[in-house]
Amino acid sequence: MDSPQPHSQETIRAGVPVAGARREALRDAAEAYVRDEGLVPPLSLEELREHAGILAKMEQAEDVLDFLTVLLSNAAWRDTIAGLPYDRRLLLLPQCLRSSTHCQAEYDNFGLLCDECGACSMGGIQHQAERLGYVVLIAEGTTVVTRLLEQGKVDAVIGVSCLDGLERSFPHMAAEAVPGLAIPLLRDGCKDTGVDLEWLTQAINLRADGGWTNQVDVDAVRREVDSWFEPDALTELIAEDGTESENLGVEWLAQSGKRWRPFLTVAACQALLGRDLSGLPSVLRRVAVAVECFHKASLIHDDIEDDDDLRYGTATLHRRVGMPVALNVGDLLLGEGYRLLAEADLPAEERAEMLRIAAAGHRTLSLGQGDELCWSRMPKALGLAQTLSIFARKTAPAFEVALRLGVLHGGADQATHGVLTEFSHNLGIAYQIRDDLADFAADQAGDLLAGRPSILFALAKEHGSLRLRDLLEDTLAEPTRERVAPFLAALAKEGITAHAETLLDHYRNEAVRSLIPLRNSQLKGLLRRLVARILGRTRPKRTGSGPAR
Repeated sequence: MDSPQPHSQETIRAGVPVAGARREALRDAAEAYVRDEGLVPPLSLEELREHAGILAKMEQAEDVLDFLTVLLSNAAWRDTIAGLPYDRRLLLLPQCLRSSTHCQAEYDNFGLLCDECGACSMGGIQHQAERLGYVVLIAEGTTVVTRLLEQGKVDAVIGVSCLDGLERSFPHMAAEAVPGLAIPLLRDGCKDTGVDLEWLTQAINLRADGGWTNQVDVDAVRREVDSWFEPDALTELIAEDGTESENLGVEWLAQSGKRWRPFLTVAACQALLGRDLSGLPSVLRRVAVAVECFHKASLIHDDIEDDDDLRYGTATLHRRVGMPVALNVGDLLLGEGYRLLAEADLPAEERAEMLRIAAAGHRTLSLGQGDELCWSRMPKALGLAQTLSIFARKTAPAFEVALRLGVLHGGADQATHGVLTEFSHNLGIAYQIRDDLADFAADQAGDLLAGRPSILFALAKEHGSLRLRDLLEDTLAEPTRERVAPFLAALAKEGITAHAETLLDHYRNEAVRSLIPLRNSQLKGLLRRLVARILGRTRPKRTGSGPAR
């Protein structure tokens, strides 16, 4: 039953139907809709709102559209949460459920410490949930929840809040693809609120027999992958003869770096196979190292072609050992990558497909790099379409190859490969736009000084004033720091950086939207989380007022 509330003739309060029967009917309708449409979580807010609009017309419930959005999200995650043990769930209750006149509970760093005195419904709810094994928090905001999720203490959240609060918290939950059930308050006002106790009790007790497939532990995968790039571990795979070239290759592979690409290979495979790290095929290590061989080889060649001095904060390989030796080490790593795949203990058809995917990615990346190198001989401001094409060819293939090799070994169908191609395209462009914005935010002007295309140049050409376009051409013709400073200032003044931020948001959203057709919730959730991890949740912020000197 509902927690006590004053008598009212209202049919809707706080955006929620007052009548319990109406709430239950709409919950049933939402669950039927999700089942009939075959919706797979996680669903973006855009998807949820689109489906809520359809359901609202079907149920003549346009006046509770936000409520339907919550119900659809709940229905999509219901089976996932039902399969999770109680002790892997968090119950998050708002402090406004307490009795403002009788509650004597104290607070700590996490929230309210309920004494279960009986003055409100909170104590009974907490007792029931903790008896089952839940972690219970009576707190506001998502900071503590995020911390518990990151620490791997819980895998799902059942939360009670007003509709406004649920909407504010959704982006945080969605970014980490956290399974969740949301129970809207029946009264808002941030004091002496109420909740449908019967509904909340059902949610707390929700349980279904069957296997529990845990989410991919991103941090655990990263630690495991990092261990494969210790020098001794690498020597087992790629330094058969111990030559100086092999040793340089091992040293280069072992250098610091984000290692996103081998991580993506392993995590994507794990998501499809649904196994712990210990249960993954040993051959996956060879595939992951091959992926990093391709990437690190491209960095050696890229540094030579761009005449860069530093990589990972230290001298580039060609600065240390000379261009001929470095060029050869890059070629060696390419060969090692293909050898690792060709000699992998895999079915012949799968091995051949891995080689085909890797070769296609290698070719596309080289075409993108070629476009950039040819441009750099006579640098003129490129248009937006040309710049985005270079980004897509240079950055997207590495993501695509890494993901597709992983899901290929995980048994993915062709539809999944198609989704990953589209996802990688959008992620790669967004990654490069963010890199350009970070360069601008740090006042490094790296692309200008190094003679590389930039999204900011393209936008300045197509949307800037005549003065800004002249500054751009002058700076590209003679990229000195004295010329760069006024150009950077003009970019911000004319809103070019804001336009680039809008483009970043667009391609970030397109990456998320491209995941809609995926039928595997583990893979879909993993990739949704990786968008936030790789691109960050916030835009780069400028740290200075002029170019670094």
